[in-house]
Formats: sequence, C-alpha cells, structure tokens
Amino acid sequence: MKRHFTPPRVSCNPPSWTFCDSCVVQEATVTREEDAMTEESDIPVVEVRGGLLGFPELTRFALVKMNNEGLVYRLQSLESEAVNFVVVPAVSFFPTYAPIVDDEVAERFNLAAGADVLVLLIVTLGETFKQSTVNLMAPLLLDPVQQIAEQVIIENEDLSVRAPLLAA
Repeated sequence: MKRHFTPPRVSCNPPSWTFCDSCVVQEATVTREEDAMTEESDIPVVEVRGGLLGFPELTRFALVKMNNEGLVYRLQSLESEAVNFVVVPAVSFFPTYAPIVDDEVAERFNLAAGADVLVLLIVTLGETFKQSTVNLMAPLLLDPVQQIAEQVIIENEDLSVRAPLLAA
C-alpha cells in the first residue's frame, strides 16, 4: 500500500538543529586535517541508509549550509571528500510537492505518528542557478531527530527527474 506523505510546511530548516558556517548538525562541526575530511568522535553524522543512487557504499554525510537563508545545502560525504551533492528543501521551491511513499518507508520514518521529516531534493546545477533542475522522483527523506536519511524512488510518471528549480 502507498501512503501520501505531505511534508511539514512550518519550516525549511531541520527542527532543533543548530546551524553553523560549516555544518548543519547538533552542536557539531566537521573539521579538515591534512586536506582529508574527518569527523570528531562526538559529532553526530547523518546516516543515509543504503547510500544515494550511484553511491551505495557512502552512507555518512554532513549537511553544509551554502547560504544564510538556509535554502541551499551541500550534502558532503564524510567517507569521500570528492563526493557531495547540492540539495534544497522541497517545501522552499515546491510547496505543493507531496511524494507518495510505500508503507515500509512510512514505517521506517514513523510518518503515521507525525514524525518531523524534511524532504530534500538533489539539484543538478545548470550553467546558471536559474537553469538548474531537481529530481522529484528520488527525494531524500531526512529525520533530524534520529539523524537518518534515505533516498526513495517515487513511482509517479507525472514527476520529473529534471524539474526546473526556479520558475521561468
């Protein structure tokens, strides 16, 4: 059975997370030592269950704020410095976007109980930001409390893998 998931509309920022210039995690920072990305033992890390499409072996990421408004982030792998993705909160750019997820995903994220889950969209950058697109068929669901995320495939032919990020 599929469940219609409507993301929360109150905020585009993960609730109860603190924002610093380098990372969006609870009271933590990501540091660099000898040009390699490392993590300190007390830093909570977002675990992306099953990895991202094309990168199943990479499961630990930090969410790096790229602008002061909190509308654009970099999802930075902590296992491979070269791997990062630009992501945006779906609610900020697609306020009516409500992906339908299957029961297993809904259960993993406790959606029936009203868990606060942030829906992020992976951006494919164009020559200009206005030419950039997002993948509406494979959003990233993120639970900021449990600090887990999962990229899910939405089976809906009406959704695009290259939806314009900004309205023309």
